[in-house]
Amino acid sequence: MKNIRKICLAAILALCPLLCCACGGSAERKSTEDTTDTGSGTSAQPVSLDMPYIGILLKSLENPYFDLIKAGAEDEADALGVEVMVFSPDGEDDTDDQADMLLTMADMAVDVIAIAPIDEDSLEEGLSRAKENGKIIVAVDTALDYDGCACYIGTDNYTAAYQQGEYAAGLVGEDACAVILRGQAQDKAHTLREYGLEDALLDSGVQLLDTQICSSSEEEAEEAMAELLETCETLNLVCTTSDSMAVGAQRAIAQAGRSGDIHIVSFDGMQEVSELVRIGEIDAVFAQDAYEIGRECIRNAVKLYQGEEVPETIHTGVELITQGNAQAHMDEVNRRLRHKKTK
Repeated sequence: MKNIRKICLAAILALCPLLCCACGGSAERKSTEDTTDTGSGTSAQPVSLDMPYIGILLKSLENPYFDLIKAGAEDEADALGVEVMVFSPDGEDDTDDQADMLLTMADMAVDVIAIAPIDEDSLEEGLSRAKENGKIIVAVDTALDYDGCACYIGTDNYTAAYQQGEYAAGLVGEDACAVILRGQAQDKAHTLREYGLEDALLDSGVQLLDTQICSSSEEEAEEAMAELLETCETLNLVCTTSDSMAVGAQRAIAQAGRSGDIHIVSFDGMQEVSELVRIGEIDAVFAQDAYEIGRECIRNAVKLYQGEEVPETIHTGVELITQGNAQAHMDEVNRRLRHKKTK
C-alpha cells in the first residue's frame, strides 16, 4: 500500500506545477497592470506576476500543529497570489517517506522548497539534488544544519522550552521530581526542547528522574507514563515536548488515580490539549504560533525568490496558555482552520 501511495504522490507532484500554470493563465512571469476599481477612485498598483512556485514538505498533517502551518501558508499564498503545494508523510516518524518526497520535489518545477525536517541525515541526497537544480531551501519548524538553507522560520525551541521548564518548576517547587517525554530521537526540535527543559528544571532545583522517547505518539506516551508511575512514586511533574504526548500522559495519570498530585505542562498549543487545560486536567501549554510560521514561510520565500535579503533566523514566539485564556486560544485556532476550509 505504501508503494502505491508513493507512486500516486510522485504523479501528483509531477502534475501540480503544470496544473498551476494552466489554472493561472499565462505561465510567463512578468508584470501586468491591474485596472480594477478598488472603490477609492483610483486604480490598484501594478501586480507582479514574478512569483515563485513554492513546495512545502511538513512532518505530518495528522498533527493539527502542522495543519495550522499549512493553513497559514495557504492563506498568505492566496493573499500574495502565489502558487503553493503542501505535502507530508503519514507520521512524524516516517523519515524514509519524507526523504522520498523531497527527492521527488527536487526534480519538480518548484522554485522554493520549505521543509520541516524529521531527520536531517536522511534528507542529504534530496537537499543536494534540490541545490543542484537551483531550488531555494527554507527550513520551517525545525532548523537545518545545511549550508544551502537560506533561513529558518519557527520557534526558538531551546529558549521556549526553558521558559516551559521554569514555569513547570514553579508549580512544584524545589526538590520535586519530574520526567520529560520527548519526540523522535533524531528530531532536532525535540532535542533542543529537551535540553531547554532539562536546564530549566535543574536550575530551579527540580530533580529529573527520567527522559523517555515517545515519538510524539499518544499511545507510546501513555504506555511510558504507566510504566513510570509504577517505578516513580515520588513523581510530581511531567513535561512534554509536544501535545500528543501530553494527552497520553494525562490519560495514564488519570487511570492511575493520580491526577491530583502530578502536574503536566505541554508544548505546542493545539485544540485537544488546550481543552484539557481549560477543564484543569493539564496545567498549561506553551503554544507555538504555527499559523504565523506558515505565513512567514510564504512571505520570505517570495522575498528570497525576488532576490531580497532575509534574516537567517526568524523566530515567531510562544504564548503561555493556562485555564484563564485557553478558551480564547482555542477559538482563535479554530477560526484560522475553519476559515481555510471554507475558502
